[in-house]
Amino acid sequence: METHKTKVCIVGSGPAAHTAAIYAARAELKPLLFEGWMANDIAPGGQLTTTTDVENFPGFPEGILGIDIVEKFRKQSERFGTKIFTETVNKVDFSSKPFKLFTDSRTVLADAVIVSTGAVAKRLSFTGSGEGVGGFWNRGISACAVCDGAAPIFRNKPLVVIGGGDSAMEEANFLTKYGSKVYIIHRRDTFRASKIMQQRALSNPKIEVIWNSSVVEAYGDEEGRGVLGGLKVKNVVTGDVSDLKVSGLFFAIGHEPATKFLDGQLELDEDGYVVTKPGTTKTSVVGVFAAGDVQDKKYRQAITAAGTGCMAALDAEHYLQEIGSQQVELGQAVRAAPHTVELGQAVRAVPPTVELGQVVRPAPPTVDFGQAVRTAPLTVEFGQVVRADPITVYNGESNSRRDTRCKWSPTADVVLINAWLNTDKDIIVPVEQRATAFWKRIAAYCSSSPEAARLPKRESSHCKQRWQKINDSVRKFVECYDHALSQRTRGQSEDDVLQVAYHFYFNNYQMKFTLEHAWRMLRHERKWRSSYMAQSSKTSGSSKRAKLDEGVTFSSSSNTKSNVEEHATVPPIGVMSSEHEGKKVVTETTNEERESNSRSRLENLWALNEKDIAERNKLSRIELLRSLLGKTEKLSEKEETLKNKLIDEML
Repeated sequence: METHKTKVCIVGSGPAAHTAAIYAARAELKPLLFEGWMANDIAPGGQLTTTTDVENFPGFPEGILGIDIVEKFRKQSERFGTKIFTETVNKVDFSSKPFKLFTDSRTVLADAVIVSTGAVAKRLSFTGSGEGVGGFWNRGISACAVCDGAAPIFRNKPLVVIGGGDSAMEEANFLTKYGSKVYIIHRRDTFRASKIMQQRALSNPKIEVIWNSSVVEAYGDEEGRGVLGGLKVKNVVTGDVSDLKVSGLFFAIGHEPATKFLDGQLELDEDGYVVTKPGTTKTSVVGVFAAGDVQDKKYRQAITAAGTGCMAALDAEHYLQEIGSQQVELGQAVRAAPHTVELGQAVRAVPPTVELGQVVRPAPPTVDFGQAVRTAPLTVEFGQVVRADPITVYNGESNSRRDTRCKWSPTADVVLINAWLNTDKDIIVPVEQRATAFWKRIAAYCSSSPEAARLPKRESSHCKQRWQKINDSVRKFVECYDHALSQRTRGQSEDDVLQVAYHFYFNNYQMKFTLEHAWRMLRHERKWRSSYMAQSSKTSGSSKRAKLDEGVTFSSSSNTKSNVEEHATVPPIGVMSSEHEGKKVVTETTNEERESNSRSRLENLWALNEKDIAERNKLSRIELLRSLLGKTEKLSEKEETLKNKLIDEML
């Protein structure tokens, strides 16, 4: 059994699966796709491989064979890096993470799973209903009226629908648009469809119902074209067999979703379809998504399946960003960021990936007293992570290592951000004591929050370090988002701009942004925005910095001439008002500089946007000229005038 580790594993082979694979691969998630081998007795590609011409999929005005469009799906998935296995997933384990999927020869560990195994239309078996010699499947017999009903062989011809439910009523009404007459053959004397659907079918003058009957044979046309010519219909009450001349037969007896391999680990409805959260592809298990006909009992079209495949890939990508999933391959070096360690704090270094038998000597971290923390050499095998023994700080005290690493969930981040936004510095205590007192108050706020009742207790140092990470990442992402917003084009939605910002962030910092929840909280907060703007605008001749991690903005003008004079001389009695006036002037000047810098920054962004618009207009004119020059037929007078005008502009 081979074992594979991936961020996204896709199960399926139809338009939903391949659309999800294309989007996931373009997002650099390196998906694995298992297309199955004769799963549900259908070749890889799903129901499209059982049909002939596909005429309602955009991009193919002349139509395309079902098997050909599936092959195009497959090639496009592989082009962007999807790895495809022609194996059937027969077992899954969604009880723990990473999720486990099993075939006969492989085991897959996946951070996210997209289930798009589709559904199979139920068919009746009788003489002439199959494929090959003597059968009329796809030559007059179908299981999808919406897909095939408009085909030329069915137009203005008598047609038959077999079934008694809502689907049969709906398809019969649909076929009246094309057929000269539509028969509904039902083996009972009453329909099980809803009353309103029955009424619509029975009141349609082009529909006739044949009760208590079943089809026993299908035969060919008299011209010998190899298409359906009629049916032998048997009355199940009297046993009489009659002949019915028709050119089309449509099964409408339901579909069977391919969900048996899930073994009840996802929530299913009464018909066996996967239940998803409305408006999304999220299932009952977080991190598992469903797309295509396996969760769609209403539309069941190739184009709608492709749409939900796109949704599933985007939902999976957002989920992976939230959990911060990162794939580390064998032999890949992992560099840990340096840690500042306070006295008594447990130290846990990020374990590196090492080779077989290699002895690892971790570099000693620095503690407050400047003393080295010694650890014994570690020997590891096969790249496995081995954690060091408890660390001892050589000031006579033991610094025991914690059993579990302190992790921050989105909920904990929200509590911390609220604490920062609602806590101000105490201006009474000395400056050097403000930082410590401030973060102790932050920690106390977090501990007293009702939302933190089930969260581990956070020390002030933990809160400070986490805030610094949140603040730094969000500040960088705001810059990326502003840049993406400045390049926004007509038709781009908010989600499109957000995806561009994610792309800019990854390109600039070589890591994914995983704090979208923090960004959404802070982006419109006045306190954070003012601190962000203050930090972004670095005025010349001043060392003023915005202490975002401490909740307020400190101004230090000790390097300026006015400040030196202010501290070098003691103001005489009665001149206090003049001193305050001087401070006010400095403050107003600083505010003017801030406004000037902000205005300059906006002007630069606008200039970039205008340049981008001009370039796009130029490219549009070039493309228009190219299309006019490439026309083979004679140009109209307006087109000729436009062509000459564009040529003059280019020259």
